Amino acid sequence: MQHFFSPNFFTALSILLALLAVYLGMRLQRTLSKQARLKKYLLKLKDAERALRKSAFLDPLTGLANRLLLMDRFEVAMRHAKRSRKKFAVLMLDLNKFKAINDTYGHAAGDRVLVTVAQRLVSIVRESDTVARLGGDEFVLIVESINERAQLEALGQKLMDVVAQSLVLDSGETVAVGASVGYAWYPRDGDNLQDVLEVADQAMYTCKTSGLMPLA
Repeated sequence: MQHFFSPNFFTALSILLALLAVYLGMRLQRTLSKQARLKKYLLKLKDAERALRKSAFLDPLTGLANRLLLMDRFEVAMRHAKRSRKKFAVLMLDLNKFKAINDTYGHAAGDRVLVTVAQRLVSIVRESDTVARLGGDEFVLIVESINERAQLEALGQKLMDVVAQSLVLDSGETVAVGASVGYAWYPRDGDNLQDVLEVADQAMYTCKTSGLMPLA
């Protein structure tokens, strides 16, 4: 039995198929647009996560390691020392005459000094070493690349010399600070960060009051 369709039927069918194609195209475009927005949103989340991790472990002013990252780096250095049966050094550094600059020229000037000192400290040590800011004008260095007293004392003097170099503030004023440095060794002076820091802090205080670095 044959069925015959009128031309109007095929015209209507063509229009229907065209409308369906337009509809499906629009749905596909909306889906792709949603996928693009979702991808963009996920990238923003990843960027936010990276920024959050960075802020959790870095000092916001200087970009140095903060206390939390310092603790982690100490644990890593301690594991390396145990495996290799070697020691490593921890240095504590405190600025001299920083408060006078801060009081005279303002906190912005003080921040400029801290940032400059941080950059100078990083430039002295190796990339594998750690430079941290504990707060205020107090810095800590974990130096795994040195395990001899003479080398450590030379590094301490070099740090004091580079910190003492003058710098120009945004106001045009030229200022200079000094530094007091104290040392400690792991594991000789303690088997944890707190004990090692206490020894380094006492040595730093001796340096500040006497003007001389104690023997490492």
